Amino acid sequence: MDPNEKIMHDGNLMLEQSLNGFEGRSVRVNDQYDTQVMIYNKYGSSAESRSVIGKPTDVKRGNVYEYDNQSWLTISFPEDYRIYKKAEIRICNNLFPIKQDEIRVLLRDADGNPVLDGRGRPQYTTEIVLVTAPCIVESRYSFTRGEQQIALAEDRIEVVVGYVESENLKLDFEFKMYGDTYRVKNIDHSNVINGEGILIISAERKV
Repeated sequence: MDPNEKIMHDGNLMLEQSLNGFEGRSVRVNDQYDTQVMIYNKYGSSAESRSVIGKPTDVKRGNVYEYDNQSWLTISFPEDYRIYKKAEIRICNNLFPIKQDEIRVLLRDADGNPVLDGRGRPQYTTEIVLVTAPCIVESRYSFTRGEQQIALAEDRIEVVVGYVESENLKLDFEFKMYGDTYRVKNIDHSNVINGEGILIISAERKV
């Protein structure tokens, strides 16, 4: 066997053992599929931030991992070690309304029977279903801070969400958060590469 192939083979074997061992966690990715990753506390970081290690196909910026009834958003660009990737994740503290879907619902009477018109045809109504995505909401300091923390204005928040295309993601879109109505003032796409990454949404409380 070629030396490089042996290194990759042995590395993948060790990764599989780790993912399925004591340190491995079963997670749901983007509410689409289940896989195994390793999640651990970063040295010197808060409880809201952790690191994730997994197969290259499972670790991408913007991914949301669900485990232990919590959602974690991948906020950093993954470090690529060929056999595995590593990235920073932060716990999500709210839900952002990505879009609204209209669905047809069969009308029923008090006894649960379908409501029919004069010709015996079933009657339907339209209901609005809100589709949401886990997000990180910052109300004190800007998410894009560097070495120094940048304080947000009292009436401003920043919402960080995995990249998605939606009609709601536009300027002046209004949404509810913490009992207040906010209006989108800016959407930062600079952390999106080839359709993967995170969006940073700046919003202002509506007076």
